[in-house]
This record gives sequence, structure tokens and C-alpha cells, in this order.
Amino acid sequence: MAKTKRTTKRSKRRERNRKRILKLFLFVLTILAIYLLLFKTDLFNIKRIEVVGNQKLNEDQIIKASLCRRGENIFNISKKKGVESLMQLPYIKEANIERKLPDKLIIEVVERREIAIIPYIGSYIYIDEEGYILKIEGQNEEVDLLRIDGIKLENPNPGDNLFHLFENDSIMEFFTFGNSSNLLTLIKRVDFADKDNIIIDLIDGIKVAFGTLDDVKYKLSFLNKIIEDIREKDIKAKQILFDRGDNPIVVTDDR
Repeated sequence: MAKTKRTTKRSKRRERNRKRILKLFLFVLTILAIYLLLFKTDLFNIKRIEVVGNQKLNEDQIIKASLCRRGENIFNISKKKGVESLMQLPYIKEANIERKLPDKLIIEVVERREIAIIPYIGSYIYIDEEGYILKIEGQNEEVDLLRIDGIKLENPNPGDNLFHLFENDSIMEFFTFGNSSNLLTLIKRVDFADKDNIIIDLIDGIKVAFGTLDDVKYKLSFLNKIIEDIREKDIKAKQILFDRGDNPIVVTDDR
């Protein structure tokens, strides 16, 4: 009787071992099948790459910079390295790469926008509102962008930030707030040569003696209101003076 019980226990143990081995075999087989499906077939090879958000850069430039290639396995690409590579393009402000299984990639970008030019040795330096150099091109034609004078530069390159060269953030604040308030669209030229009195030429011919860059947001908001008032009342203004005291002075043709 005892012998029969021992035999039965051994049989059950063998059965359990066989089941464990079978489960392990099936698990390994499943992993192998998944690996072969993902990496050894063309089911997950990239067939489509969609670029979203680009206006200045063309699709080919962005796809090339993303390090993604059609025909490559979608799981082999490094989204992190692709985004880092995209961010090396001066015009790219933000970037994201998204997989859409089984065979599509979506590259989303936010581009920097040209807001001003700076003359430099026969060329124009194009910058965005944060002071990043987007490109440097020859002065071949008239450019319909705000012109910045009075800034000394040494060996500028695309991707550099010009505003970081200055001791404070006032110039950056001037452009970021001016851009968000749409005031920059009314300005033709800004001259920073005299730090005690910034000169602004408006597109309608009015010259603004802006004074220093202290209280930039307040002074720009005030300037915006003055311009609106001049337009609404059809005032023939020649100058707006912020450098003559606490209250700005509007100089008209009849003065």
C-alpha cells in the first residue's frame, strides 16, 4: 500500500514537471514569435512619415533631421535621438515624434518665426522673438521685417541667441512683449546704439524717443495706447517722446 502511494506521488511530480516544462516552452515560443513578428517581418517597417506644423522648413528637411527612414523598423528608431537632432535646426522650437502602429510615424514641430533682421557685414541676420538666429543671408532684396540697428556682434551663427549677450533681459522683454501685443507689426526700425535713449521708427513715419529700457512692458503698453489714440483722432504726429519726463509727449505737425 505504501509503495503504491509513493509511486502515485512520483507520477504526480513528473506530471507537474512536464506541465512546467511545457509552459516554459510555450512562453519561450511566444516570445520568439513576437520577436520575429516585430523585428524580422516588414509588417512594422515604416511606410509613411507625416510632418505636422511646418511652414518654413520643408518635409524632406525635417524627416532627414529626425533620423527616421522609410523602410526602417518602427521599433528600432530612437524618438529621443530624433527629437534631439530636430532641435539642432535653428527654426525648430519644439518637436515630437509619435509612432502610429503598424507602419506610420508622425513628426510634430513648432517653428520659430522671423520677426526682425539685423544688418551684418553685407548680410541680414534673421531672429525670432527670443533672439535666436534663424539664418544669415545676403542683402539681396527688400525685407518686410523690423530692422534692428545698434547691436554689436562677433561671429554670429544660426542657432545662437543674441539676447543672451546682454547684461539684462530688457531687450528680450522688449521683443517678446512687443510681439505678443502686436506692436512689432507697427515698428519699422529700432536703434539700440544709445542705451539711454532707444530710437523707434514706426511704419507710418512717427519717430519715438523711447528712453531707456526700464519698465519695458509699461512703456510699450503706453506706446500702444498712444498710437491707437493718434489713429482714432487722426492726429498728425511727428514724434513721441518718452525721454522728457514721467509723461510722454506727442509732437504734432502744428508744433
